[in-house]
Parts: sequence; C-alpha cells; structure tokens
Amino acid sequence: MRKKTNIPQEELDKFYQAIEGVKPLKRDKIRLSPNLPMRKAKSKPESYEKEVFGLSEGDRLPPISGEAYMEHKQDGISNKILRKLSKGQYNVEATLDLHGMSVDKARIAVDTFLQQCLREEIRVALIIHGKGQYSQVPILKNKLNHWLREIEAVLAFCSAAPSHGNRGATYVLLKRKKEEKFA
Repeated sequence: MRKKTNIPQEELDKFYQAIEGVKPLKRDKIRLSPNLPMRKAKSKPESYEKEVFGLSEGDRLPPISGEAYMEHKQDGISNKILRKLSKGQYNVEATLDLHGMSVDKARIAVDTFLQQCLREEIRVALIIHGKGQYSQVPILKNKLNHWLREIEAVLAFCSAAPSHGNRGATYVLLKRKKEEKFA
C-alpha cells in the first residue's frame, strides 16, 4: 500500500517505471553490541594490568582536551590513508559506545571489541568515547589515545568526521587478518 503524498499520480507512475527492476543495495555494516559477552574473572590478580592486547594504565602522552583533534598512524601508513580516514571516506563496519563506562570497563570493552573486529575481518571501526563532561580533560578520550597506540593490529586512528561524532568519537583502521600459508 502506497503512502499518500502531494506528488501527482502521473509523476509517481513515472518514478516507479524508472526504478522498475532496481534491487536494493546490500547493507554490509555490522553494528556490534557494546554489551558483548565477556569473560568474568572471579577476582583480579593484584598484578592485573593488561588484557589480551596489553592495554596498560600508564599514560606517557600529554593530555588532550575534549575539542582536540587526535590522530596516529603506524610507520608505513600513508598520509593519504589517514586523510581519507579522518574525512569518513571509509565504510564504518562496527561501532562501540563507551559512554557511561568506567575506565576499567572501557578498557575491557575496547579489548573485546577490537578482538571481535579482527575475528570478523572488520577493517574500519568507530569508537564513541565522548568529549568529557565534568572536567577539562576527557578521561576516556585520553585513555583511548594511549591504548590504541599500543595495539599492533591498529594501523591508524583519528577523530571522526562530524557525521560520526566529531571529536567525541574515533575511527580505527585495523590490519587485515593474516592469510594462513600452506606448504
């Protein structure tokens, strides 16, 4: 049943005739839930500092503000790739929202999320961290800036385009899964 519009029937008939036989585009975006099932440890060992990717708590970078642009790329990644990533020209295939999480929960969520992205061969992910609400220095944004630099599977990351959250979100470009070689 067609919705009633102010467009004359003749125009609608022409439109439907023009699009006859057109197939909808395949949607290849995957939205991963931020509430992924995680391993529940009965208690944290006192030396607990790292998850699988080694996301440590130490900070050796100067803090950045909520409105500051953030970017990093590994050696061998061209400036052109980073520029295209920052403009949102790559298809975001998975999203993680860290709003309302503590630093510990966010660290585990980022670790689990990126592992899942690698398993599912997702190349471009978006992590929403916010700009900080109660202070000049956004805690999760600064932690994410530190953590992503430590992960070898992260080729590059930068603040998102305005359509994806601007300075309150970060695009992450991940390595391709290594193909297994058979002898």
